[in-house]
Amino acid sequence: MTDETKRVASRRHLRYGLAFERTQRPLAAVDHFRMAIAADPTLRDAHNALAFHYQQQGLLAKAAEEFAAVANLADDYFAHFNLGYVLIELERYDEAEREFRRCLEIDPSDAAAQLELAYIHAARGEYTTALALLETPRQRYYDDWTVFHLLGRCLFQLQRYDEAQQAWQQALALAPASDAQFELLASLQSIERRREFHATTGLKDDLYVQEGVICLGSATDDGITIAPLADHHLSEHDVARTLYRFIALARSSNWRLAGVTVPDGTSKPLAAALAALLDIPLLNLHHLPETTAPILIAIAVGHSADLFTLSRERLPAPGPGFCLALNWTRQSKLLPEIIGVVVEGKCTVPWEAELSHVPPSEQTTRIHQIAGRLVHHVQSLPGEDNLPRQIRYYTRHHRRLAINGLL
Repeated sequence: MTDETKRVASRRHLRYGLAFERTQRPLAAVDHFRMAIAADPTLRDAHNALAFHYQQQGLLAKAAEEFAAVANLADDYFAHFNLGYVLIELERYDEAEREFRRCLEIDPSDAAAQLELAYIHAARGEYTTALALLETPRQRYYDDWTVFHLLGRCLFQLQRYDEAQQAWQQALALAPASDAQFELLASLQSIERRREFHATTGLKDDLYVQEGVICLGSATDDGITIAPLADHHLSEHDVARTLYRFIALARSSNWRLAGVTVPDGTSKPLAAALAALLDIPLLNLHHLPETTAPILIAIAVGHSADLFTLSRERLPAPGPGFCLALNWTRQSKLLPEIIGVVVEGKCTVPWEAELSHVPPSEQTTRIHQIAGRLVHHVQSLPGEDNLPRQIRYYTRHHRRLAINGLL
């Protein structure tokens, strides 16, 4: 086959692929895009079509490969921009920065590339650099709420709270959807929370300021000064102390819950203990009752933010999450409303090994036995002298809590 014949065949496969995509036949479309590239690897439009197909399907690494092929074939603005955009989604920030820097070499005044670079520097925590890069985008995209949201985030992190408030209020006025408005209202709340402190002194303060999250701690701390733990095996005493504080705060705050449920087997003893201590039903996540009252999601060790998100989507009404040991902070910034401790590295709870050796037919019995031990341990714990101070932290001094919007 001659080169011209190959080029003709390649363009034909590209047309077929685009036609199949328009008629919602993605498998046939991707086959023809690949055949187009096989016939003529220099056909940029075929690489672009395949890249956008992968991007729409969530196959971002494959999309990046195809966009990189386009950029190698032609050193133009859009090739580098598309590649950089996908690399940001993959959190490959150094590579993405190179692509957007190249965009600015091609078009030094381009506001879109400057905006993407601002996102990159903000993701790295380089807020001063990000702020400088936002000068042109905030003028060019004066009606885009996401630009002012990012601006507010940078100003907040630089402790320029009045300016951050102004930026977020402008974003709120522009935001078209209720989800975006809710996020911005939460951001504005974080400014008010920050103003409650002269200076934050640890994890408990930081989680409250950033997200309105409750941090209870465990037997390794005094409930006020709490630090992240590394490679920690929670003892039954740790768990009991966290539950003791949870129950005390729940009763003092008059939390009203329709029940408690779990997303995984390891969390069942924890949820059963909470159900007994709070006198609420233990519910099956896959057979929840129709109710408008909030249901608590209890997680023993939070390894996966996605699992928490999927569990929350199953609730009949919005409900809070409680994670005894949060272990996903390296993978996700999502936080439940209540946390016991934050653990980096390996983390286990005391009943994991016990449950793993129990036959399925005996699981339910053993879960309730473990829960009974936890309840007894909680009820027999000596009191904490500073427990009133721990309660006042969230009921008197710092009351702008994320959980309040769910109860």
